[in-house]
Amino acid sequence: MKTTILCLLGLLGLNQVSQASILGIYDFNNLPNASSPNNASWVSPCIELCPLGPCDCLNQGLVTSGGPDGSAFRTFSGWDKTQYDPSVYFDRADVYQWPKTVAFEAHAADDSLGFISGLSVDVQRQDSNSPDTLMASIFWKDDLGAVQFRSSGPVSLGSVGSWDTIDFDFVNGTADLPSGAEYSGEDFLFELYAWGGDGGQLNLDNVTVMGQCAPIPEPGGALLVACAGFVLMLRRRRR
Repeated sequence: MKTTILCLLGLLGLNQVSQASILGIYDFNNLPNASSPNNASWVSPCIELCPLGPCDCLNQGLVTSGGPDGSAFRTFSGWDKTQYDPSVYFDRADVYQWPKTVAFEAHAADDSLGFISGLSVDVQRQDSNSPDTLMASIFWKDDLGAVQFRSSGPVSLGSVGSWDTIDFDFVNGTADLPSGAEYSGEDFLFELYAWGGDGGQLNLDNVTVMGQCAPIPEPGGALLVACAGFVLMLRRRRR
């Protein structure tokens, strides 16, 4: 009976998220200038998000109006014209940012339960030279130190000039994303990789990490972690 009650408390803890299903957002609205770091504009207390940035191979700009909500957005250019070999792209001996990508790192709080469910991005193709395909991926190390990944696979972008919201699900990969107890203290790398057209300008806004997290309740924290992880596993199997 006691175990059942503690498991229920663990579930309640996961449902008490700070903002429904959102772990963090980069909206670029409060950047003073084009050289400012892309810090997250809102972050849940149970995850840390490092600044979002392009690799040195991409050019980054800032436009202060005209975004999907009428405000600022980031521009990126210098993408690949054709997709890099996926078997090479995903085969990584360590967690690092791939050339010609936009990426950010995330650290799950050490005293939290949770999971990551996806990534949402507002995207605009500037013109016919802009990439026409975008892929979101997430990388992390397992308990043995091996690099694992989940990816959305290639997603075709909309017509030139329109802002489109793309909800990426991490449907393919080498392992399930850490959840419940495994989520606690984990480090993740989120990566956006675009290609097509002439590698021209692609506009991004409102990069949003989706999921749930909550502090581990007390007392009985260790048991709650185990229960929450078990419940999340059952949820995934039912889906």
